[in-house]
Amino acid sequence: MEKNLKKLLIAALLVLLAVISALVIADWAMSPGTHARDIASIDEKTATVLKLTAASTLASAGISAIPGDTATPIAEKLADFTEYFLLILCVLYSEKYLLTIIGAGAFRILVPAACLLGIAGLYWNPKLTRRLAGRLAVIALALYCVIPMSLRVSDAIYTAFDSSISTTLSAAEELTDETAELAQAGEDKGLLAAALDRLSETAEGLAKKAADTLNRFVEALAVMIVTSCIIPILVLLFFLWVIKQFTGLDLSGTLLRRKNASDPGARL
Repeated sequence: MEKNLKKLLIAALLVLLAVISALVIADWAMSPGTHARDIASIDEKTATVLKLTAASTLASAGISAIPGDTATPIAEKLADFTEYFLLILCVLYSEKYLLTIIGAGAFRILVPAACLLGIAGLYWNPKLTRRLAGRLAVIALALYCVIPMSLRVSDAIYTAFDSSISTTLSAAEELTDETAELAQAGEDKGLLAAALDRLSETAEGLAKKAADTLNRFVEALAVMIVTSCIIPILVLLFFLWVIKQFTGLDLSGTLLRRKNASDPGARL
């Protein structure tokens, strides 16, 4: 009798935990206010990427107006940067929406499911069901923490290189201002010559500035890729390792085996 009463008490506590997780903690985890700091960080990076996109496009248009063929490849390369910045924007927006979606999945689905398995373990196959319940709980917590943790790490790196991105934007704006008159002159060689006479820079000097600006954009792009793409992947791999250590589930290995199984060349 006492043993059954103890089981009923534990079951009631697990039901209460499941209800609190689904109705209270899940709403808290899904609230934008809970993630205000992380959302502000993502918005700041998004604004920076948009500025870099606009600056690279304007700089490319201005560089293409510099007389001679030296600056043409630089202008084309800067124009190509728009695709990379678009990819980074997609990653940033995905992180922003996943902040709330993962919280709902973790506390409204996985944690209650772990509690139900815990209740089932009181009456049937306790070793198996309790192990599954523990695995679900660890996975839920790991999934909820992965994006905030990756943002903390990426923010530390981003802060260290923020000045270089500001320098890139300033250099691009300066180059765009200097080449604006050349762009207005168009194909008219007389107007181009007159515009160059009024500028303190020669065509060769402007081409050198364009090359320096390109190098700065390469550095800025590398910083944004590392902070927005590579760091989240590394943090995800770290949490997969943590899940493996606590639950024995090798999720990364499972994903790799599935990928190889779907690739006919991998079986040859």
